[in-house]
Amino acid sequence: MRTKTTCCAVIAAFAGIDGARVLRESSGTVGFDEFIQKYGRSYRTGTEEYEHRRALFEQAQSAAAKQNAQPDRLWTAGVNKLWDYTDEEFKMLRGWDGSTQSKSRPSPANSIFLQQKNPLPAAKIWDSLTTSRVVRNQGGCGSCWAIASATVLEAHAEIHTGHNRTFSAQQITSCTPNPKQCGGDGGCKGATAELAMEWVLNNGCATDAEVPYLGHDESCTMSSTLQMANALGGIGDQKKLPSAAFGMTGWETLPVNKYEPLARALAERGPVAVSASASPWQYYESGIFNGCEKDAVIDHAIVAVGFSADPSTGEKYWVIQNSWGIDWGEMGLIRIQRHDGDDYCGNNHKPWLGVGCKGETAPVPVCGMCGILFDSVVPHFGPVAAV
Repeated sequence: MRTKTTCCAVIAAFAGIDGARVLRESSGTVGFDEFIQKYGRSYRTGTEEYEHRRALFEQAQSAAAKQNAQPDRLWTAGVNKLWDYTDEEFKMLRGWDGSTQSKSRPSPANSIFLQQKNPLPAAKIWDSLTTSRVVRNQGGCGSCWAIASATVLEAHAEIHTGHNRTFSAQQITSCTPNPKQCGGDGGCKGATAELAMEWVLNNGCATDAEVPYLGHDESCTMSSTLQMANALGGIGDQKKLPSAAFGMTGWETLPVNKYEPLARALAERGPVAVSASASPWQYYESGIFNGCEKDAVIDHAIVAVGFSADPSTGEKYWVIQNSWGIDWGEMGLIRIQRHDGDDYCGNNHKPWLGVGCKGETAPVPVCGMCGILFDSVVPHFGPVAAV
């Protein structure tokens, strides 16, 4: 636990850049042509696309200026690679393509830690893990659910064994079935961490070296190791599941919209796959984000890697590792305002636009800033080793 580490130092450690910061410009100092050059766009002056993208950029510039003009703001908006995205492009980045969606919830197992009443620490950030220093970039594929799951599995495998072992987000994206359109149509069109965990539990998972991430839909590729393990094991026999090779014994969805289970899982188990309303994050650069209304559409999967508080203001936050690359936010991370308890709640009036199932149209309660407490998934591994 690192209760006295500053947030900037933590973020630098996560990114593996020895305290360096990615160069940022304020929203008022970068013009559209500079933006094009910085981010390698190929828009030609005078074309319809150029004018359309410039209008999107100027819209973002105006929204950022409005945010930064607030004297009591907790977060700062700044220029990033998302400033010329269309609504559809940004929805795809959050893992949504406009289709209806769903999720499955097996009965929780191995939840003894949730009944424990040990005092929660003031802060816990899993910044010593190898996987915490790698911020993935999903690119144009709506694979946030697979990347979040792969990152969490890698973290727990390292906690369990003391050694780093990667998990192929591409294989999870390509191979996880999604017959009920849970979180999307599957693959790059969205799914859920629950589906990913269940697939890995029953089938094992290749490493990134065996099945590298390509950022688009591919045919399911099973490594020879996994094919052999499946042939020898057989789904349904817990002791012979292929996932036992790296220590995975199960997974569970934590109690919905509850603060303590998520905080306790982070304090005592490791990083957690969570979901949130990420549509307001497009202009985020730094600080503690509090820009979501209580009513929120949950539409993005990310990784909670810890919680802490600002040493000067006492403002509490969750540390979230995103999958939009190191050149977004605080070196790929975002701090989300943390409310003790379950009282910051509203409703998701459009569950079919995010993690809801096909046919699930009734509003559902969501709690926490950006609905961060709504859907939290944690894998179970064998006895935890010291990290």
